[in-house]
Amino acid sequence: MNKNNAINIAFCSDNNYLKYIAIAIQSINFNNRNNLLQFHVFLYDVPKEESDKLLTLSNNITIYSIPAEYIEKYDNDYSIKHLNRSIYIRLLVPRLLKNKVDKLIYLDADILCFRDISDIKSINIDDVICAVGPDSKKSEHIQKNIKRLNLTNNTYFNSGFLYINIKKWNDFNTENKVNEILLNKNKQLLYPDQDALNIVLQNHILMIDAEWNYLFTWLNSKQKQEFFLKRSHIPYFMHFTGARKPWYCEHIGVAQNLYLFYKHFTPWMMTPLESYESKMRINDYRIYAKEFLKNGNILKAIRYSLFYIKLKLKLFMGIRIK
Repeated sequence: MNKNNAINIAFCSDNNYLKYIAIAIQSINFNNRNNLLQFHVFLYDVPKEESDKLLTLSNNITIYSIPAEYIEKYDNDYSIKHLNRSIYIRLLVPRLLKNKVDKLIYLDADILCFRDISDIKSINIDDVICAVGPDSKKSEHIQKNIKRLNLTNNTYFNSGFLYINIKKWNDFNTENKVNEILLNKNKQLLYPDQDALNIVLQNHILMIDAEWNYLFTWLNSKQKQEFFLKRSHIPYFMHFTGARKPWYCEHIGVAQNLYLFYKHFTPWMMTPLESYESKMRINDYRIYAKEFLKNGNILKAIRYSLFYIKLKLKLFMGIRIK
């Protein structure tokens, strides 16, 4: 395969997210029939029988096994609850693909593709380390993160989509610079790898249109049901940010229907959806209560409201409430 002709795409995962990578890959394949694609999937702690399932999707997938020592050095104690250490694999991907790939799209696993992505070839990243999309559509949120990290380039990007210039990433020693921040136990970051990437890559990025990494959390409840029905609104990639993913059985709606469609064309087609119940956070109870009330389920709305109040009191008072 001519590396200059293919659109190279990378995913990173442990066994927990493998099936979601399969779904993401199928969404890209379905919408890019006329494009030459090459997927590079970097896996940590995944049994061979599971990774072999991924290879049945197509012959354009290469799997790379990541040794445990590459990942276990990261302390994730203060990270976001629904993330795990496999997110740090993205930092070493450009080094492992050095001299094999010139440019690469890195994607988080919680992404679906909805359009032909050949337009990526028209984005010039020859003079930057990578092209990125914004983390928020609200300037006050961006400014808050800029101030928090003392950034000088007046922007803050989401690291779920990175269009990487492999040579420049490696020449800049990006991986080691980010690790110096992440492994500094005295510097706790709100969004560890994303914050560290913003610090290191400031002034070395190209900010591109949000349609390359459209965040699901930008939409309110009504918009989440209507967004995909309007062709003019469909982005290249929809990134299902936040803990409340459409692959949880409780989160019914258009987004979940789309996930189920692409899931049908993977080896995990018969695997049932998971429950979000055991992963719920304090604010999730408030969100659920609001949704139940809006849908007329008064009893459930009251129940979840009481859960929310109880947990907030427990957090505020610092005592065990029975």
